[in-house]
Amino acid sequence: MAQNNILNKEFADESIIRSMLLPEYKGVKIRIVQQTDSTNEQMKKAALSGEGEISVLIAESQSAGRGTKGRSFYSPADTGCYMSILLRPTYTVGECTLLTTAAAAATAEAIEKLTGRKTGIKWVNDIIVDKRKVAGILTEGSIKKDLSGLDWAVVGIGVNIREPENGFPDEIKKIAGTLCGNGDEIKNCLIAEIINIFLNYYGRLTQKQFIEQYRKRLFFLGNEITVTQGENTYKATAVDIDSMCRLIVKDTEGNERVLNAGEISIRPV
Repeated sequence: MAQNNILNKEFADESIIRSMLLPEYKGVKIRIVQQTDSTNEQMKKAALSGEGEISVLIAESQSAGRGTKGRSFYSPADTGCYMSILLRPTYTVGECTLLTTAAAAATAEAIEKLTGRKTGIKWVNDIIVDKRKVAGILTEGSIKKDLSGLDWAVVGIGVNIREPENGFPDEIKKIAGTLCGNGDEIKNCLIAEIINIFLNYYGRLTQKQFIEQYRKRLFFLGNEITVTQGENTYKATAVDIDSMCRLIVKDTEGNERVLNAGEISIRPV
């Protein structure tokens, strides 16, 4: 089995990825490394050094991959897609909050197109397949001094393509999922497809073309959920998202609340 796993490893290849990009994105800068601490951290450094948009960093593995709220993102070699995209947005700070949800919609669409598997989205940034998390998004940025927008933004995307040879660590083995078996080679296609779909949404971010794709994959809408906000926890019904992808919930007293990304954690009851 180990021999087959070695033979079936698929590595990111710039020429293959670039060949599958749409004509308008052929000039995107792509850099591939075997290992790094975190693609987001490296792209933040690139941003501070003056690198322009649109630049993509892809790693075969990460030693310190990160998720939201300081959590780690398990990123072993040869099993996933780990990449970050550096942007120099011309949008307002408020409009830039849509980057995470646009990336989530793009990633979900790309997965469905290449695997035929149905995806769900757990607000705000987790992609779910068969009730297990297969991908996550982490967006970071720096606000301009005049508060008019972002000086830069880095959108990190991590996808579990196949299971590690020794399985997932105990702390995530019950929640982590994968897209393919060891013999399925989709990494380069997946990277290119995510870039194509996401950059299309990014170029028209204020048109919010991605929102319906995002909304229809929110699997818990209409269901009772538990909302944790700071030290407060309460039950509510997930009603919808608004035009800025904020979650609208109705608490047990019938009061509607609008929740911003990053303020809460949500777990279906």
